[in-house]
This record gives sequence, structure tokens and C-alpha cells, in this order.
Amino acid sequence: MLRREGRVLYGVVEKTGQAGRSRLDLGLRLGALAVALVLAALLVVNYLRPIPPVTSTQVLPRAIAQGTEPNIPWPTDGQAAIGADNIGLLASAAGARPLPIASVAKVMTALVVLETKPLAKGEQGPAIAITQVDVAEYQRAAANQESTVKVELGESLSEYQALQGLLIPSGNNLASLLARWSQGSTDAFVAQMNEKAKKLGMMQSRFTDVSGVSPDTVSVPSDLVRMGLTAMQNPVLADIVGQQEVTLPGVAHAPNVNAELGKQGIVGIKTGNIPQVGAVYLAAATAQLAGGRNVLLFAAVQGPPTLANAFADAESLLAVVRTALQVKRVVGSGQVVGRYQSAWGDSTDLTATSDVDMVVWPGAPVRSELRAPSVVVPLNAGSKASVHLQAGNQQFDLPLETTDRINSPSPLWRMFRLP
Repeated sequence: MLRREGRVLYGVVEKTGQAGRSRLDLGLRLGALAVALVLAALLVVNYLRPIPPVTSTQVLPRAIAQGTEPNIPWPTDGQAAIGADNIGLLASAAGARPLPIASVAKVMTALVVLETKPLAKGEQGPAIAITQVDVAEYQRAAANQESTVKVELGESLSEYQALQGLLIPSGNNLASLLARWSQGSTDAFVAQMNEKAKKLGMMQSRFTDVSGVSPDTVSVPSDLVRMGLTAMQNPVLADIVGQQEVTLPGVAHAPNVNAELGKQGIVGIKTGNIPQVGAVYLAAATAQLAGGRNVLLFAAVQGPPTLANAFADAESLLAVVRTALQVKRVVGSGQVVGRYQSAWGDSTDLTATSDVDMVVWPGAPVRSELRAPSVVVPLNAGSKASVHLQAGNQQFDLPLETTDRINSPSPLWRMFRLP
């Protein structure tokens, strides 16, 4: 009887164990199912996250410099700077300090007049009647042995003629006449000269009068080059400073005080001379570089004892610039400039659509900046971007194209990508 009861108890225990194992198995299965559901949900969420944009990287060096700067024959008895149009200031001698610029100041006078009273090339402009104030100004300047252009009461000069008299025989009295005519007073005009200088980046220049006769009207060669670059961009001013002589109502055949005109390609701009501090010369000259490209060169010299010395210094500087400036291929057609790279491994090159040749100064960098914004896939072959190139004042935006297509990522990549 007892044995039967034992067997019954054993059977109860056995059934109880089986039920526990069944519940454990069910729990494991439910846990596994829950984990699978969570993973599936995470994969779905990961798949549905936005596809990241494709970003670009630049392959072309950000600064490209070719060669080394040449030896420049800076004057031993003065200070100087050199430049070229489209590039700007190339170099200046160390240690420059503001010095009087004499009649070179009249270049700024002409710039301000033409800004206030614009002229197109070939126009004479309004007539300016000569007043008693103008006659008195002429007589005062002549008595002080300043450079003048004779004027008489009752006659008139066109704006163009007045600018010719200002820049060719360098009439101090015409500087005052033009200032009063265009701004109402010389004080107001001088304020405009200084405002213009700031706009041109002439930070070491100060104008206190309209003709440069004041020793307090000062500048440095690098600022004078900046002024010359702007002056020669004005076709009226560039035309006048290149004239060998002028005939005016009160003056017959007045020669240009710039005796270097026509030598070594020189086409302007202005001379100045103050005995206490020496001569000043701002020169512009033409040059033809490789491939027939024409460039205008600039040299500014301050401080040599005579104008002859200043002329010689300027010629030496211009000769070096003419030899050293080069036309270089900065980027070639088909050259890889940048690259689009996707997070899932696809990529495409950005290549130049044409050649770019630029005028470069040896040792000075050509700077580049890829302009290829992030894009949303798919990105087709032939998609557009650009690279911005700059050498001095030269700027060029070169179109680029993608070489290959970047497709959307696969579903597997979208599901299993990491954050």
C-alpha cells in the first residue's frame, strides 16, 4: 500500500517537472520572439531614417604656387612697389613710410572729378567758365613758381580740357578749379579724396590738398600702385595720361611732364617732385606675355633725388615684372578637382570642363575653393559644381562635372547602417 502511494507521489512530481519545463520553454520562446520583434522594429526604424546627403571633398590643392619670387632691384635711395592689372599689388620694398607725393596726388583729383562728373571716352563734358577766383588762383600759384596752366577771365574750358591741363602740364590751379566746380569747395573735395583712398585700400595715404603742393599730402608706393590700377581702368583718364602734349585756350602745345612716355612701353601715369624729399613717379607700361596676352604693369617710386633717377628706377622694376610674369595653366580640362563620396561607399570625381590659364607672379599662390554643396541621391553623371580660382585680383569660377552616378543605398545598408 505504501509502495503504491510512493509511486503515485513520484508520478505527481514527474508531472510537475514537465509542466515547469514547458513554462520555461514557452518563456524562452516568447522572449526570443520579443527580441526578434524589437530587432525588426529597430531595423525598420533604421531603414526609414533619412538617407544622409553626399558630401564633397577638394582634391586640388588649396594654394598652388609655382616658382620663386625674382630678385627685385629696389632703389637704394628711395622706396618702391610694383603691380599688374587683374593681379594687383605684386611686391613692395620693406620699410616704406608715408612721404609727400607732390603732383601724383592729381591722379586722385582726376579720379574724384570723374566719379562726381562722369565722362565717356570721346566726350568733352560740360563747359567750365573761368571766374575771377580762378584767375586769382592762377596768379597766386604762378607767383609761387608752381606748375600752372594760364587761364583768363571770360574764357571757358570743357571738363575734358581741364583734366588734360591737370594731368599733362600738371596745372596746380586747375586742380583747385576742378575741385570747386565739382564739389563746391576744395575742403569738400579733399574729404572726397580721402574717402576714395579708403575705398581703394590706401590705408597709409592722407590727402590735405587737391594738387599735392602740400608736404602733408602723403602716401607709400604700395598705395600709389593701388591708385594707379584704378586710374588706368578709367578710359578717359587712361587716354589723357598717355598724351604727349595738349593745346589749351591759354597754352599752346604744353608737353607732358612725364618724359618717359613711349619708352619701354610706358603709357602713363604721373610725375611729382618735392625738392626736400625727392622725386615721385607712378608709371604704367604695357607688356605682352605668352600666348599674346596683354598686361598693364605698374611701378611706383618715391624718394630718388631727381626725376631722372626715378625714371631709371621705374624702368628697371618694370623690366623685371615684364620678364617674371607668366601665363600658367592652373587647371587642365578633365583634371580631377574634387570628389563626392557617399557613406555607403559609392563615389564620383568632379572634373574640370575646360582649361584655365592665369597670369601668375612666381612664388605667389593661386588659391582655390571647391564649391560643390552636399546633394541628395541619386546623383547623376554630368551633375554640375564649380571651383573658385583666385590669383591676386584675378578671379575665375570654373565649371565642374561629375563623372559617374551615385545610386541610392541598398535596403540592407539602410537597415544595418550605424548611427
